[in-house]
Amino acid sequence: MSNGNEIDVVNLYLSRKGLQAAERVADDLIGWPCSIVVVDKAGAIIAGHRMEGAPPATFDIGVEKAWTAATFLAPTLMLGRMTDPRTALMPLDQLPLGHHGMGLQFKHKGRLTTIMGGIPIRDKDMTVIGGVGTSGTPSALDDNTVSQRCWSAMYDAEDPPLHSSLGDHVKVVEAAMSKAGDMGLLVSVCLSDAEGWPRVLYRMDGAIYPSAELARDKAWTAAAFRMPSSDIAGYGVKSLPGLGIPTGGWNERVCPVPGGLPIFDAGGELIASVGVAGGTTDQDVRIAKAAVKASAKSG
Repeated sequence: MSNGNEIDVVNLYLSRKGLQAAERVADDLIGWPCSIVVVDKAGAIIAGHRMEGAPPATFDIGVEKAWTAATFLAPTLMLGRMTDPRTALMPLDQLPLGHHGMGLQFKHKGRLTTIMGGIPIRDKDMTVIGGVGTSGTPSALDDNTVSQRCWSAMYDAEDPPLHSSLGDHVKVVEAAMSKAGDMGLLVSVCLSDAEGWPRVLYRMDGAIYPSAELARDKAWTAAAFRMPSSDIAGYGVKSLPGLGIPTGGWNERVCPVPGGLPIFDAGGELIASVGVAGGTTDQDVRIAKAAVKASAKSG
């Protein structure tokens, strides 16, 4: 920490500040790409980055670690110690790095994980106000180091030097948020790769927390079907190609709501997708189009 900067709520600005500093540690100190996710005290995503080269699944693992740390009010490593009778009394220096508790279910509704790398974010009174989770470095200990830097950077008096492997991706999301701001809206924006996995996900301060997951769903849908998310509704009409998609249960990500757009390069190849949620369907589409336009400029 530097100069005792006090925080009492984790917002998007502080989350991005932490992510930026954490990326530097992952890149410069550890030399390994990873996913880093920040959540609020309820465990809802505020911001997440998946660095260039980080495996897709690390984003979800980062979410789970952050959610667990925030909602259990403890580092994920300590949960492993508390829930495994074989290690509950073991000295710290003898505890296997990244040990996960066998006495607790690995997942609770798809979220809970006791693998090292999830750390609660606390205010000056030590009240938990959020969580950060990292996944993808060579070891759980390294994940923990990255997460520690993420939350500690939020207390730094100054912003870390600009450094991110996601610079162009961030600019696309920023363009969408700028458009939302001009429209007087608070939204979530997710920029995903061509397979629908998130690269950058931001929830603007004040946007309802389900909008982050909905934006991600829209982006996934646009990438998976290679068309605007609203257009896949045609697959649910048996007289049209596709013979009808089951209305529920077959895939947790499919979302036929407007606001998800595929992003193609000049040669017509799918390179990314964007999802926006928080306004009306027409407003979400307008904001998503601003992201597509910004992508063409940065590409």
